[in-house]
Amino acid sequence: MSNEIELHTDKDGNLDTAYYINQAHQLRSEYLGELYTSTVSKFKTLLHLELPKIINGRHAHH
Repeated sequence: MSNEIELHTDKDGNLDTAYYINQAHQLRSEYLGELYTSTVSKFKTLLHLELPKIINGRHAHH
């Protein structure tokens, strides 16, 4: 098993920072999209909680 990490370099052999910045933007965008979807889903679940039914003007919990 190899523990070597392959680094992206530019044409001059330097670390390709633009590549890694673009990767970070993409990963952050994907994460925030998933976070937004999850938050909206949980918020919608909260809004759909049923309130206690009212019988003869009194709450169900006497």
